[in-house]
Amino acid sequence: MFTLAGRTTLTLFDNPEDIACPSCTASNPLEILYGLPSNEMQLAEFEGSIALGGCIIGDESPAYRCRDCGHEFGEV
Repeated sequence: MFTLAGRTTLTLFDNPEDIACPSCTASNPLEILYGLPSNEMQLAEFEGSIALGGCIIGDESPAYRCRDCGHEFGEV
């Protein structure tokens, strides 16, 4: 969950503490969002609330980025 410009709260996925990094086993990864980012999305990435994955989603595009080791994993 994160707040954009102090006015909007968005829950990205349920129970992020249940999602573990396959590389280091840390929980609570960042969800990777795809598409053209808005100013609010760029701010959220800067604040460490989300990860931006670019405009193109491919067959092997990851869904999550580990906050601890940076490993990207999961399926979109």
